[in-house]
Amino acid sequence: MNEPIQYLSWIKHGVVFGYIIAMYMFLISMAVGAHLVTLFAKAYYRDEDFLPLQKVGTFLPLLILLLMPLLLAVDMTHPERSYTMYYHWNWTATVAWGAYIMPLCVVTYAFHSFYLFRPEMMVAVREGRPRAELYRVLLRGKIEEGTAAEIRQRQQKAERLWANLTIVFSFLALIYVGMRLSAFKGRVMVHSLVMVFMFISLAASSGAAFMILLGRLKTTIAPPPSPALAKQNRFLADFGVILKFALVAQLVIWVIYLIQLNFTGTGGKLAAYIFLGGPRSFYFWAFQVVIGMLIPLALVLVPALRQNVGASLAASVAVMLGAFYAVANLSIGSQLIPLTHLEWEQLAPEPFRTAFGLIIMAILFILFLGSYKILPYENPVSQKSEA
Repeated sequence: MNEPIQYLSWIKHGVVFGYIIAMYMFLISMAVGAHLVTLFAKAYYRDEDFLPLQKVGTFLPLLILLLMPLLLAVDMTHPERSYTMYYHWNWTATVAWGAYIMPLCVVTYAFHSFYLFRPEMMVAVREGRPRAELYRVLLRGKIEEGTAAEIRQRQQKAERLWANLTIVFSFLALIYVGMRLSAFKGRVMVHSLVMVFMFISLAASSGAAFMILLGRLKTTIAPPPSPALAKQNRFLADFGVILKFALVAQLVIWVIYLIQLNFTGTGGKLAAYIFLGGPRSFYFWAFQVVIGMLIPLALVLVPALRQNVGASLAASVAVMLGAFYAVANLSIGSQLIPLTHLEWEQLAPEPFRTAFGLIIMAILFILFLGSYKILPYENPVSQKSEA
């Protein structure tokens, strides 16, 4: 009984999954949240002038999900071995579920995006609009007659099918991200059911903020005609209402979570200390609470500020920054809890991986802006004159 305690040599100390994995989980939750918020808003409005924003909320999250594997590849020691999960599947491994869920999520988003853009692309090909040849290739030369509204009516069943499938795989993706986080070392911090609700609230808040930011950029770079522009600005102001309730829910869930940690023994109290006064306290109070929740909540509480472009953009950027640090605090903080000794684990610098993640973000932003000039987001003017 008096023998010295030996450390377990096979446990890898320190932070195994750093900021680039936190960015991976954050971007998935933000993309999925933006798509779900957009779909539910579309079901509420049932207005054709909301269609351009629905395209933003489906195609741009698709771009994010397509580039996310690059973040995993740069974090893996041997990314070429990942294909083994498809023929040697282990149902107890979280990442194995993600190997199927995320590709299926991408496929459903891709087909739904195609059906959203398909009517406008056909009208553009028939009328010889700019980029008609590109649209003809994407349509494989299958051009139908009728206005965009008539074509959309004919394809309604197919579009609804893929829209419903995106909802299923979007929620599965959120569950996967929560399960992926619970597979980290400090499970005392992330094992409870509250983590599911936390990621849903993070997806709703960051997704609504993402739609406000990208929607405002779209109306600036590719503005629709005046009547439709006024409606889209009203829709974006209403996204601020969604953001308000999502932020309130996020605050409540975090309070419940921190209270719960204090009733889960020594490990839970250590986890709470990580946020409140420990290694992640500055990032928690400054970036997550003040910048990510309190400031944007004050901005979206006032209806006039929700309609103000500058205030809404500031609120959306702050929410996305805060949501990223919320995911980072959970993922990195859970790995800082001591396992076999009484010293906090250390986060080693990752300059190359961090720079790579920032490059991916820059590429995404360029693709977002480029898509506004290439794809037919707005309804053709001729369609409205014929209708």
